[in-house]
Amino acid sequence: MLSASIMGIDIYARWKGQTEADEVAQYASAFCSDGSIGYLREAYHGEPYATRFLCQEAFESATGQSPIRASVLRERLPESLRLAEKREREVYGAKTRAQIAPALESFRDFVSLCENKEKETGAPVVIVASY
Repeated sequence: MLSASIMGIDIYARWKGQTEADEVAQYASAFCSDGSIGYLREAYHGEPYATRFLCQEAFESATGQSPIRASVLRERLPESLRLAEKREREVYGAKTRAQIAPALESFRDFVSLCENKEKETGAPVVIVASY
């Protein structure tokens, strides 16, 4: 699925009862990952792409979207964090924990948000991958 976004992967969480303000916040943070609002981004600067691992069902879907249970996201989180750290070090030259921490925190926040929304609504979030 190709989007109009500038050369990157955009991941959006969609949940039952999501407000227009929630969606606007996700779009307003474009190009800056903020997992706490259900948005992840990876620019096409080189592999590995942690989003492709974390949200693989959305990438495998013909529509670019798929519900993914929070327990599956939680199970994938450690490997996603490893991939995100590797990317920060190899692609962006990060050397310190402080340089890597924001990327990792965004993934942690994203999974936590998905867990909270699934608990609140009783349904898994739908992950939308735009790339």
